[in-house]
Amino acid sequence: MMEEANDEQPEMVSHEEAVLAEKEATENLSLSLTGFPSSYSPLPVTLAAPSPLPAFLGKSLTSQIASPSPAPSVSRVSSSSQELPSFAKAPESPQIPHEGQVKVPEPGGGQQLAASLSSAGQGLFSWISGNSLVNRVVEKTKSSMETVITTLDPGMREVIYSGGDINIVVTSTKDSKVVPVRDAFQKVFGKATVSGKECQVTVAVQPVGFMAGVKGAEERISSLRKSGNIPHDLTVISIEGFIVEIVPDRWFEMSCLLLKDPRHDIELQTFSQPSLIPTEYVLTAQDKTPSDYPLRWSGLAVTIGEVIETAQPHIGHADWHMVLTGVSRCQSLQLALQSLAYMYKQKLPTSFIS
Repeated sequence: MMEEANDEQPEMVSHEEAVLAEKEATENLSLSLTGFPSSYSPLPVTLAAPSPLPAFLGKSLTSQIASPSPAPSVSRVSSSSQELPSFAKAPESPQIPHEGQVKVPEPGGGQQLAASLSSAGQGLFSWISGNSLVNRVVEKTKSSMETVITTLDPGMREVIYSGGDINIVVTSTKDSKVVPVRDAFQKVFGKATVSGKECQVTVAVQPVGFMAGVKGAEERISSLRKSGNIPHDLTVISIEGFIVEIVPDRWFEMSCLLLKDPRHDIELQTFSQPSLIPTEYVLTAQDKTPSDYPLRWSGLAVTIGEVIETAQPHIGHADWHMVLTGVSRCQSLQLALQSLAYMYKQKLPTSFIS
């Protein structure tokens, strides 16, 4: 009976065998859960910084964080099925909500965008064109550039400022008359075409008195129109110089400026500033005029310029105004012509000027 009792007692296990058995059980459990033994240690991997999420994903994830979903439940491992727990499955891609989807532009969207950009551009340009400060800067820059060009090449002035609706003919081809007319009218109107035509007069070479000056200017215009060298309705300006004794023994040289515009039925008349003439030159011109001079009723047979040039050869007959008075005839005429151009502009219809 004692032998039977000894046969049923359990077999004794050593400590080393118990530790080994526990290690094998742990490895089997880790292999069943993760697919890797417990002794497996992966190499360290350096991961790059995560890139920012798109706008619609950020919005979706923000909404998911605001309303967290319940934690996944861990199912027990079945030794027979060898299924992975729910947390070991690959995460599903987040669902993009309907609001976060990219909207396809409508067919007319491009036209609307172009229209809006066009309106914005028109608003900008209208603001620039309507801004007085910008306009002044542009005009100042333009004027400075034109001044530089005309200073370097005076002949460019006629090219830059010629044109427009103002077309004028001067009854002379002398630069001392044509240039002042061109400068004055281009300054007042911005652009003007001015040319000179030679004509004949039936008054004395040196007219004396206001009436002789006006008569000479009128005859120049009549002679030019009768010649047929210009259109009948073209605007004509005539300049006739004369001397006059404004006060006793005080003689002055002046010029009569006459403008006639048949197209708009405009006739204007003005005079240049007087330039003092020494009396001895006038007396010399009177002595050189024959008593039977046929045009003596209107003046003298010798001009004051010729007398001065004979008395002082270093002074030319066309430069004596500058030498005697300090103001050239061209400057004196330009001021008077600028006033004439301004009066002419006031008389013209607004539609013609614009």
